[in-house]
Amino acid sequence: MLPPPLPPDESQRLQALKSLCVLDTPSEERFNRIVRAAARLFDVPIALVSLLDEARQWFKARVGLSATETPRDVSFCGHAILGSHTFVVPDALHDPRFHDNPLVLGAPHIRFYAGHPVRAPDGSRVGTLCLLDSKPRDFSDADRAALADLAAWVELEFDSVTIRLAREALEEQQRLKNEFVSTVSHELRTPLTSIRGSLSLLVGGMAGTMEPPVAEMVGIAHKNSERLLRLINDMLDLDKMESGRLDLHPRPTELAPLLVQAVEAHRGYADTYGVRLETVLDLAGARVVVDPDRLEQVLANLLSNAIKYSPRGERVTVRLSREGARLRVGVEDRGPGVPDAFRSRIFQKFAQADGSDTRKRSGTGLGLSIARALVERQGGTLDFTCAPGGGTVFWFELPERPPEAG
Repeated sequence: MLPPPLPPDESQRLQALKSLCVLDTPSEERFNRIVRAAARLFDVPIALVSLLDEARQWFKARVGLSATETPRDVSFCGHAILGSHTFVVPDALHDPRFHDNPLVLGAPHIRFYAGHPVRAPDGSRVGTLCLLDSKPRDFSDADRAALADLAAWVELEFDSVTIRLAREALEEQQRLKNEFVSTVSHELRTPLTSIRGSLSLLVGGMAGTMEPPVAEMVGIAHKNSERLLRLINDMLDLDKMESGRLDLHPRPTELAPLLVQAVEAHRGYADTYGVRLETVLDLAGARVVVDPDRLEQVLANLLSNAIKYSPRGERVTVRLSREGARLRVGVEDRGPGVPDAFRSRIFQKFAQADGSDTRKRSGTGLGLSIARALVERQGGTLDFTCAPGGGTVFWFELPERPPEAG
């Protein structure tokens, strides 16, 4: 008897086999039906899906054999995986490699063997689909082709296992991410809100006048606490939208007063940048069906971006107009415009035109992605246009609610 030698790629082959995650798993009908079909097609008493690890051949599916595994050093399949074609032994008693093999001299008394290698997704030959008989027989070229086709069926099932494992890994990754976001929500948001509130009181003079160096440090801490809180809120909103847990409460809403309110809320912020805010609202009484709080969130993002990127002394205009059956709100700035290289990914999560640690304007890179999703969830669209000489208009459109709709 000649034990099968190890393949040249044995280390990689074993890793590929383990990556399949099928060794020592329960019987599965999708593999069992293959060996049943093979036994019927070739009229053999035994058909196996055999996988070879370091020391044994283990049968993922079997028909006509009670054993679940045998030692690798007496296996026929150990020889079969050395090549890429069907391995055939017409009569084991007349083959010097197997004539004194215990599986030939004893049960199951193998005389005929045909095995075609089956491969893992990376191409490694991890086992075989094999046929056994207790009497010698021939195996034609047509038989070899048919067995190769059945072996390809086994490989398709391996691929489906890999896809399932990948899906489970993604689900586990999503679960871990959700747990992380939950931790952020409960362990960071509450104390950070308290810290921000305390710093706001200090900045507002609640504790009296502070020395200039102290006031400067408190002011920096206050701005950074607001930035962290915005990041946490953006992450929570993004997670809710991705998981379908973001609640919207739409109702008929007059759009012009909502725009005026948003502009007034940002005048103080605009003053710090030396930017003027103006409105052009010619459609009194025009209404849409939206969640006002969420639409204010969209406006806050568009206004704060426009203010940040506007030169001192310039103005930002909020314009309401009608486009057919839809109302359009445009937020126009006179800044440098969106860089060409950034335009295709401006609405992607965490996208920023300047992603360096030294960028001049802070932000999470989530605001525009969230704003677009919020508008789309309410039946609208959000996009932008750039003027040739500079300046950008971020706009969104929403279906107008006709007056007769009540």
